[in-house]
Amino acid sequence: MIKAPDVTLLYVLFAFVVTYFVLRRFLFRPLGGILEARATEEAAAAKVHAESMERLAAEIARAEAELAHARIESLKERETLRAEGRVQLDKKLDQARASAAEILEKATRELAAQTESSSRDLPGRVRQLANALAEKVLGRKLAA
Repeated sequence: MIKAPDVTLLYVLFAFVVTYFVLRRFLFRPLGGILEARATEEAAAAKVHAESMERLAAEIARAEAELAHARIESLKERETLRAEGRVQLDKKLDQARASAAEILEKATRELAAQTESSSRDLPGRVRQLANALAEKVLGRKLAA
């Protein structure tokens, strides 16, 4: 018996070709378009990101420059205020020294006056104290 040739291979080839064209039309092309759009968006986002990073770096550099300038200005101001403070401190110290010298001179004059007064009164007081001591030691009143 003669058998009919086996055509299943032809059916499989035909089904493969039809499936390939259908998948290419409805799956591969739209999927390729989606992937291509995604790649384009990714490139655009990367470009925007790079530009943003450049602007950020420029702003950071500008802010750091302003901060350095402000720091220099504040140091100048601080030194100016310190110098003014030193001048005022020196002025107050000079006033305090003058006041202390005046008080010291007044106290020295008073001490000198008291010393002079005591020096004048001392010989008379020595006699009185000697008489009082002798009276106490002897137990009787002495004739002056």
